[in-house]
Amino acid sequence: MKKEKPSLSSEVKLPEVGELVIGTVQRITSHGAYATMDEYANQECFIHISEIASTWVRNIRNFVRENQKIVVKVLRVDAQRHQVDTSKRRVTKEQGRMKIQEWKRAQRGSKLLAFAAERMKKTPEEAYTIAGKPMEENFTDILEGLEETKEKGPQILTDIGVPKKWAELLYELAKAHVIVREVNVETTLELTCRGPEGVEGVRKALLAAQEIVSSSGGEVFLEGAPRYRIRVSGKDYKEAEQLLDDAVNSSLKVIEACGGEGKITERS
Repeated sequence: MKKEKPSLSSEVKLPEVGELVIGTVQRITSHGAYATMDEYANQECFIHISEIASTWVRNIRNFVRENQKIVVKVLRVDAQRHQVDTSKRRVTKEQGRMKIQEWKRAQRGSKLLAFAAERMKKTPEEAYTIAGKPMEENFTDILEGLEETKEKGPQILTDIGVPKKWAELLYELAKAHVIVREVNVETTLELTCRGPEGVEGVRKALLAAQEIVSSSGGEVFLEGAPRYRIRVSGKDYKEAEQLLDDAVNSSLKVIEACGGEGKITERS
């Protein structure tokens, strides 16, 4: 899946309104906090005190501190003044967790690509053009490209246009430094069916969810009727979350069609 991202490109640009960005808090004042945006050449953004938290903020330092990594949502961008206003309170816990993981993956992928650049006596920018960009265009991110390379060999890179010498070097680096970790996401559903299908309606709803998550090695199991837990495993948090959402929506659709009802009671 192709994604737009700052990556290793040296081009300086600003984020778009609505985008989630990683910030490092630099200084705190009585009216808000200033942070540098890690993905945008450390350009500064501002979080007004009213956008720090959903609750009343008496002391900003109870919510943010200097050098803290935070995830914020872009509210306004003034390109001429290079001013970016952001919000911390409008980022959900789930969105923040996903963004942090995405950023950490980008960091690991970039470091390995920079290591390859040093071995090939190229700049990081040249390495990105030669190998990083093709991986970003054909995988979720550079790290996923390296994970796939570790499992399937260097040909997976030469097939997308990476020169053979680069592919072989990246394969060796992936074998030595890439650890393919599984992420797990899960949710608890409460399903009831007082319609004519009764228990059979619940069974059909659970089977609909299981059919979707089984491709990832996920599972559906009983917590204690009417509560059922759906778990999805995967390499990528965002993809696992999407698969879980699909399973939940499918299950709820089936239970409603059977005259029952369902709701999410817990997500983790």
